[in-house]
Amino acid sequence: MGTSHNHSHTHHPRRPPNEVSLTVSGMHCTNCALSLERHLAKVGAEAPAVDFATGRTTFKVTDTSRIQDIVESISRLGYKVAADSAPTADTGHHALLAKTAVSAVLTLPLLAAMFTGSGLFHSPLVQGALATPVFLIGLQHFGLSGLRSLRSGVANMDVLIASGILAGYASSVATLALGLGHETIFFEAVASIVTFVLIGNLLEERAVRKTTSAIESLSTLQPPRANRIITLASGAETLETVAVGAVAVGDLLQANTGDRVPTDGVIVRGAGSLDESMLTGESLPLDRASGDRVIGGSILTAGAITLRATAVGDDTVLASIVQLVRDAQQRKPAIQRVGDAVSAVFVPAVLAVAILVLGAGMFIFGLSAGEALVRALAVVVVACPCAMGLATPTAIMVALGRAATNGILVRGGDTLERLAKVSHVSFDKTGTLTTGALRVEGVRAYNGCTEAEAKALLVALQRHSSHPIAQAVVKAFQDPSVKAVSLSLVRETKGIGIEGRGEDGAVYTCGGRVVAARNAISTEDDLILLKDGALIASLSLRDDARPEAASVIRRLSEMGLGTSLVSGDTKEKCFAVGNALGIARIEAERLPDEKLAVLRALQSSSPGGVAYVGDGINDAPSLAEASVGISLSSGSDVAMHSAQVLLAGNSIAHLPEAIQLSRITVSTIKQNLLWAFLYNITCIPLAAFGLLSPLQGALLMTFSDVVIVGNSLRIKVRPLK
Repeated sequence: MGTSHNHSHTHHPRRPPNEVSLTVSGMHCTNCALSLERHLAKVGAEAPAVDFATGRTTFKVTDTSRIQDIVESISRLGYKVAADSAPTADTGHHALLAKTAVSAVLTLPLLAAMFTGSGLFHSPLVQGALATPVFLIGLQHFGLSGLRSLRSGVANMDVLIASGILAGYASSVATLALGLGHETIFFEAVASIVTFVLIGNLLEERAVRKTTSAIESLSTLQPPRANRIITLASGAETLETVAVGAVAVGDLLQANTGDRVPTDGVIVRGAGSLDESMLTGESLPLDRASGDRVIGGSILTAGAITLRATAVGDDTVLASIVQLVRDAQQRKPAIQRVGDAVSAVFVPAVLAVAILVLGAGMFIFGLSAGEALVRALAVVVVACPCAMGLATPTAIMVALGRAATNGILVRGGDTLERLAKVSHVSFDKTGTLTTGALRVEGVRAYNGCTEAEAKALLVALQRHSSHPIAQAVVKAFQDPSVKAVSLSLVRETKGIGIEGRGEDGAVYTCGGRVVAARNAISTEDDLILLKDGALIASLSLRDDARPEAASVIRRLSEMGLGTSLVSGDTKEKCFAVGNALGIARIEAERLPDEKLAVLRALQSSSPGGVAYVGDGINDAPSLAEASVGISLSSGSDVAMHSAQVLLAGNSIAHLPEAIQLSRITVSTIKQNLLWAFLYNITCIPLAAFGLLSPLQGALLMTFSDVVIVGNSLRIKVRPLK
């Protein structure tokens, strides 16, 4: 049966009281998110972060009484604000769908007329009648958003669209009113631009929603109801079905075959097989019995269990994973700042180019007012800062989602960027490369002591200690054939050893190298047993390498990464494990501060930085010092808080995948940014020279966004092996 200690129920603390998390709806593009960030900084919010894809907005405040004012200022910009935990109604999506449908129906006849010689739809008045409602929809949709962004100091994408359609519509109405020629009537262009961009927004919104699906699917793992056991006055038990939110720590819950475990707990009765794949990436069901821990959200594939709830709500493993992934999405990698910086100056630059094209066309190149205006409009419409703004966040979101479903939890998009650059991976030994489950390999008795007496004395001493070595000794020798010995005045000195007085009046001491050195005893064994200072027994312990360790080291070297083992254990043990696994550099008998010095030396000699993998309290300084700290989910709380990557399922098997995923993500971001730059560098001059119409510009702009989101979505399916 499975052991109970495979999962650490460690949680990341809840939000500090001065940190606010909201869901803001009504953003059309990544520039909206950027302008909202600027606005929040302006009104006194600290460290604002806005995620366009999810609408999740976080910031800190020193004075909590200011929160209400800040929230109201966001609403005044025209956005809808909800508390983060409150799911926002999907009204924005339906409104966008309705606007797009109405615009498309009215625009279709205008587009069809372009391919027919003459007819009703060629009449400027009919065109104006069809285009006006579409123009008003566009003005309401893009104009309001554009105004909001101008107010916040960062002109967004919608400023371009709104100014384009406003110029086109005003020119058409003026031409019609003054009875001028046809060349400055742009009704069909205005309607087409609005329709195509709305279709683009709709496609983009759907694609971006797909990128957030991993978090949504993690969130839905929490079953809505639980079967709680009630004990009646008669002592009989009965079941009641309650909402999961009503479950309290300590409640007894029942789960049967096929049920999702309602919350984290410990099995008190029964046994079963649990599928934890969605949380750990481990595909095989794990056997769990009485005394074992279970994670809320895992599926009981066989058996029936009664569990006592140990954590509920925001304190469960599942909630902390969702929180980790959400927080990670808001941490921007350095590469994104490039896109953000360009996006911020992009819109004013494009408007300046459009005015230049209009002026130069009319006064330098002798174009008619109509032709110059067409080119200026095309420049405004084809330009797309969104592509640059989307390049990084969409890739990061897909990658974080895929990582989470593979049992890899990453704190921040910036971590992915650093992990992709790493050129060396350094490992702790015990519990990381080895199982950490010590077993006794052999016992030797000396000076007239028999092996049976030695075992009895060792059990009598070590049962008073909770140290892993003591537990391994008790487990190995606790059988009926070993005669019980009673000791008095037993006391343990942490990190040194344990001693007690026997019925014969002798003092028995058991310890490791420190005790051996104090008593001038030289031994290769791990533990010695002394009677009044004389050696009567010694034993050696073994810690087996993890079954997956050799293949992980091999894959890392195939990926071009250097590896090293840095441990506090003896040279003999470190070299035995390191050589068996094929690790190039082995540093043994290192204290925590020496580990840190070794790591710093490795950092300075590794061009891409070092990832450190460890799980103990003594690993925390190294995990924090490394370019990327990686811990196992069974690690100590301190190790898990110091690490930037957590490998679920208490296994290093997913480590190569984590590094490969980070490399794929960074290359995808670079492809996206390259596409966005090339698109704009090519299309803006084409529009300026009259080689692209405003209509074609609107189509291309939509296409450019969809290409970037589509390329990011490939991260979901690209092989990590």
